[in-house]
Amino acid sequence: MEQIRMFYKERLAHLTALVLAVLMSLSLFTPEAIEVTDVPPRAENTVRVISFNVRCKDDIYGTVKNRAAFVSEAIKAYAPDSFGVQEATKQWLDLLDAALGDRYASVGEPRNDARNTEYSAVYYDKTAYTLLDSGTLWLSETPDKPGSKSFYSSYPRICTWATLQSNETGKVYTHLNTHLDHLLEYTREKQAEVLVRQIEALEAFGPVVCTGDFNTEEGAKAYKVVAAALDDTKMTAAETDSGKTFHNYGRLIAKEKPIDFIFVTKGTPVLRYKIIDNTVSGMYLSDHYGVCADLLLGS
Repeated sequence: MEQIRMFYKERLAHLTALVLAVLMSLSLFTPEAIEVTDVPPRAENTVRVISFNVRCKDDIYGTVKNRAAFVSEAIKAYAPDSFGVQEATKQWLDLLDAALGDRYASVGEPRNDARNTEYSAVYYDKTAYTLLDSGTLWLSETPDKPGSKSFYSSYPRICTWATLQSNETGKVYTHLNTHLDHLLEYTREKQAEVLVRQIEALEAFGPVVCTGDFNTEEGAKAYKVVAAALDDTKMTAAETDSGKTFHNYGRLIAKEKPIDFIFVTKGTPVLRYKIIDNTVSGMYLSDHYGVCADLLLGS
């Protein structure tokens, strides 16, 4: 009986979101206020990081312009030290930059020169951190070659990273952000191996955090490659969460596992892992939920 009730509850939420999205696209509905609820408090001396696949384009479930306003308010409410976005086009980056104001700066290169190409940008709180170094590599056999792809990947796939130093404590950490291919597990496994080589190189300068849409579930080959090098914050957090992160605007009803992850240098204390499953006036922020982790980074 409970499963039946949850089924109809989720279907109603999906229908409501669709109706509101259509009305908003026709300028027939505008939220009076964008309020983000259930934001967890932060403990002192923690570093908060977020990963968010923002969905690259307009569709009937919400335009980029509308959803960017929602995502920006969520970022402001959660106030991460750094966050990674996937499927972020230049339009997305411009909207985020305008909405977030002077607090955040970003680094990253486009994965290729195609029209409406995507970035896996890393944003950081420039009022609290100094950018020491940054870069983008391609998850291919030639990672330094822009636009390159290998391993039967459908698109060039990238990893962007930023090495950050706290202005207050002098502590340093590196945030890597990526988006693995969506078709073949073999492709994702090989891309994960390229990613881990970069992780190992950057760990020489201090702890690392790796966020992203990995397009694979816990226990799959690509996941195991990364989990052998880093801890999955969901698994090690003192206070954790569970459930799917890709929901396809509420159309996926079954209780899937996450495909979006936040990994961190092994042994790092993780106080909290949370799925950002907020909606705004019944509207989904993306076809993915974001994920958030609060960490004690000791470099």
